[in-house]
Amino acid sequence: MVNFELVTEVQSLLRRDFPMADKSLLNPNNANPLIDGEFVEVNSAYQLVRAGNQKNAWAVFAERGRYDVQSIGKVPVLFAGSYEADTRVFTAAGLTLGGNLQTSNAVTVDGQTKSGLLIHSGGPVIGWVTRLPANNGGRLRFFQALV
Repeated sequence: MVNFELVTEVQSLLRRDFPMADKSLLNPNNANPLIDGEFVEVNSAYQLVRAGNQKNAWAVFAERGRYDVQSIGKVPVLFAGSYEADTRVFTAAGLTLGGNLQTSNAVTVDGQTKSGLLIHSGGPVIGWVTRLPANNGGRLRFFQALV
């Protein structure tokens, strides 16, 4: 299942690969694997971990279980550039059109805890809602302005 799909063109975005701190999350048979559209951040060792409530969090731009990602242990993220995307990795409570979003590592997708988007409640703003799930096939459309 596709969890994250760009609405804008990918050519204008800078994508970058980072090593994953816990490479077992790249295995699609893991109890809670990393999926496309999850948000990640770098730890003190400059390796990716699931994002909490951080300003510098990037969306994973690789499908769950990709062999190339598993073999090199690095994950491509949308590193720089503004984009609009549809995602399934969000919490619906409190969403409003134009509402500010932040990341959280407590988003539930298909019964698993992921790092995704939810309505802003005091952390850094990472983007805003451009289309509500009720009008978009159950997916949240959001705009992220990366610096």
